[in-house]
Amino acid sequence: MDEPVRHNRLTVDLEAIAANLAALRDCLPPGTRVAGVVKADAYGHGLVPVARLLKARGCEALAVAHLHEALSLRRAGVEGTIYLLLGIWPEEAPLAVEHRLTPVTEHLDVCQALAAAGRSLGRPATCQLKVDTGMGRLGLPPGRALELLRRAAALEGLTVTGLVSHLATAGEPGCPQVAAQSRAFAELLAQARREGFPLPDSSLVGTGGALVPPPELRGPPGLARLGVGLYGGLPSPGAAGRARLTTAMRFTSRLLKVHRVPAGTRVSYGGTWVAPTDTWLGVVAAGYGDGYLRSLSNRGWMLVGGRRVPIRGRVCMNLTVVELAEPLPARGDEVVLLGRQGQDQITVDELADWAETIPYEITCSLGAANPVTYLGA
Repeated sequence: MDEPVRHNRLTVDLEAIAANLAALRDCLPPGTRVAGVVKADAYGHGLVPVARLLKARGCEALAVAHLHEALSLRRAGVEGTIYLLLGIWPEEAPLAVEHRLTPVTEHLDVCQALAAAGRSLGRPATCQLKVDTGMGRLGLPPGRALELLRRAAALEGLTVTGLVSHLATAGEPGCPQVAAQSRAFAELLAQARREGFPLPDSSLVGTGGALVPPPELRGPPGLARLGVGLYGGLPSPGAAGRARLTTAMRFTSRLLKVHRVPAGTRVSYGGTWVAPTDTWLGVVAAGYGDGYLRSLSNRGWMLVGGRRVPIRGRVCMNLTVVELAEPLPARGDEVVLLGRQGQDQITVDELADWAETIPYEITCSLGAANPVTYLGA
């Protein structure tokens, strides 16, 4: 035997990601360009394979959080526009310009460093400016952002390609905060364009804004930053049903043991579940050490033999107990923790709901803890 048997298997369906991209494009205004967000290892799905797929399927740009992620893409031969959503430090400007990257920044010193690097290297330097329209996180308020735009645009060797903001409550229909943010962004863009700044790749919407368009957004099509929806997840419950999205990740394990316990048996750490009657249990070879969240204890479900079985007791580091029903499965049988088995499936949104978290955390956790096998494309 050359290779050890792996109890757990994480697969990513690249064709599902491609289908999700097409479904989300159908929700966008005609002419809107797309930046596929592949930060955090493409939300756990694999930075380079997903980036290559998205570029092959027509994504006009990619977006990452950090410079090192973008450099990994360049080393892998991925071309085209790459946005650095968390920006750079001034001393990183030569690297950014050398590798034709577009940082998103709110700092004049970064703009100055990019312009200087562009002049020194003899190649164009680009950036985008971050605007805080109500997220309370990164970015300048609109008035200060407009002043930064004027100063940055005057720098020789630097082109500002757009303004960027982020919706705090995207995907919730009728949300007044979304309306207020989109109004502020639209007014800022209109003022900037009156002053002669075209800003063609300005961006406000992500997946939530694509599925539930902001009511106040006006002007020519810009750029949509599509993230969680590419992988089949929703940014909020209010966005459900707006596009046909498919969970791209499947996580499976195996039964290590099938056994019957008498009534009154306490199960797993802390004995938080007690068998009310004689009960068949299965021990699954996956737990929080494998990225399956402990918050699923006594709440989540898995698929065994195409049927849903409930988690009993606390999720352990590498083991989880489920309650079984007849006809009983056998030791070694497949267990599906995320994805389809038979006629049923556990979606990433369901799993996130049971864990009282968001689909982003589910896929990032599983992707960080397990090697990935790719299907399709």
